[in-house]
Amino acid sequence: MISKTTVIRLSANNEKEQLHNTPLFPCSAYYSDLQTGGIEVIPWHWHKELELMYIVSGSVNVVYGAEKATLKPGDGFFCNSKVLHKYNLVSEKCRICYLVFDENLISGGMGTIFYQKYVHPIVTAETFPGKYLSKDIIKDREAIEGIKAAFLAAQREPAGFEHDIRYYLGKVLVILGQQTHLPMTRHITLPMERVKEMVDYIHMHYGEPISTEQLAFHAGISEREAQRCFQKVFKMSPRQYIHNYRLQVAEEMLLETSESILAIGLACGFSNPSHFSKSFRAYRGCTPYAFRHRNQ
Repeated sequence: MISKTTVIRLSANNEKEQLHNTPLFPCSAYYSDLQTGGIEVIPWHWHKELELMYIVSGSVNVVYGAEKATLKPGDGFFCNSKVLHKYNLVSEKCRICYLVFDENLISGGMGTIFYQKYVHPIVTAETFPGKYLSKDIIKDREAIEGIKAAFLAAQREPAGFEHDIRYYLGKVLVILGQQTHLPMTRHITLPMERVKEMVDYIHMHYGEPISTEQLAFHAGISEREAQRCFQKVFKMSPRQYIHNYRLQVAEEMLLETSESILAIGLACGFSNPSHFSKSFRAYRGCTPYAFRHRNQ
């Protein structure tokens, strides 16, 4: 059940390539190995499912909305539904373990007491985008232990592991609901909602030419507003985001596939091999070939 994930990409049907669930058991477990000189960033992404994670080793900056914190071994993070977030490597190496699951796994549906008491107050709270979990805080530590237990069940798959995962994740939501003092500001702003639409379009079409006009049309806004939204949320232009995302996908493909460098560049929207090599060198400080060779 455990699978490795790095760059979050979308397939043509607008679903994540790393599917977060199956209809029978809407939960999946992942890990990411980040390291200096290799994959150093899990880029901005979002999904309708809830996410719980903890740091096994190393440290990472976790960013969601306007919040940012450095998590160290033993710390964790809860990300609410449909919240933009990303991870940046801080130490030389870092391993992150995640569980991404649909709310129905815990609630069993909207007409249950589990939904009304434990799930609904969290997923509908517009002022609760997520929460950093510190191993030094008792209640946070209890939540982190629940995440670890659920991940271990997913990893080992003993008899009845689905029950175990559901139980531990449910306990974590109970803890979060009990201890969380919700802030008074909304975490989902109009620029964020518009950016999510445009980011999804980029993730689906990163191998094709993409203009700001296309992004704006997809989000139902003007080009000027599209530029403003990207600057507001990401502190960069749409063109910069597209360029960075293509390079992030390219670095993953260099490590995870045997495709030629030329084929990877073309697949990531670089029609000119020289431009791909030059852009990658500016991004990672080395050529695509050197990056692949030193990380093999």
